[in-house]
Amino acid sequence: MLPTTALPDLRLVTVAGPERVRFLQSQLTQDVALAAVGTTCLAGWADPRGRLLWTGHLGLLPDGAGDCFGLFVPAGIAEALVARLRLYVLRAKVTVTLADATVAGVDAGIGAAPGCSDLGLAGDPGRALRVGPPGSAPAAGDALAWDLADIRAGLPTVEAATSGEFVPQMVNLDLLGGISFTKGCYPGQEIVARTRYLGRVKRRMLRFAVAAPPPAAGASLHGPRGPAGQVVRAAPVPGGAELLAVVVLDDLAGPLCLDAEGQQPVQRLPLPYAIPEAGAPAG
Repeated sequence: MLPTTALPDLRLVTVAGPERVRFLQSQLTQDVALAAVGTTCLAGWADPRGRLLWTGHLGLLPDGAGDCFGLFVPAGIAEALVARLRLYVLRAKVTVTLADATVAGVDAGIGAAPGCSDLGLAGDPGRALRVGPPGSAPAAGDALAWDLADIRAGLPTVEAATSGEFVPQMVNLDLLGGISFTKGCYPGQEIVARTRYLGRVKRRMLRFAVAAPPPAAGASLHGPRGPAGQVVRAAPVPGGAELLAVVVLDDLAGPLCLDAEGQQPVQRLPLPYAIPEAGAPAG
């Protein structure tokens, strides 16, 4: 059980208004009609090339005039994401806002606090995200421990350094239920669908350990043939770090290292869901 933890590096972006469902349905990889109060689902937002600008948790929150959608977004890309998402609003009756709210991580069984909303975490039902008014975030807890729990659950994120780098399947969004292949079009939908139906995913996000400080998002992994992967996220552990990285499946025989000189080898660790073998069809 993790203590209640303030998550200052996570911002809430709200999408409200009578056409909020239709608007987000035309933008996200997820079928947003499946979103329910009290829980999150995973989703992604891609550019026309099918490369992710954001991936993370999506939920429904009360806004005083019904339910609004909340996107949980890394603070480093939140303002840029809001600005870009507003470009697509056009005449749709929706408002996109970077909310003045606090976000915390809590154990799913502790019960909601007054004035706050708890949303059970997709991909890790033992945890929940708590949204509260400004100043309501707890002082207790270690955000790095929350990040480590995300890594061990195999939950991806997109930071500024990796924005526009990954097709959704590369970060296992298909394996986590974050892609609908039956709903209507959205930016990059052709690329995402083609990846599923016409080929295999040549790169996948896997979990590793390394006896070195946590590498930054976007850092390279190296194999015998040269660059073989890219770090998605990392967190410290005693004696080193654990990380998620998108790697070329054909290079998994390794060795894989954080440095081109081969002095910082990484060791593959398990994920709580199965990864298709190299050569297996996508989807």
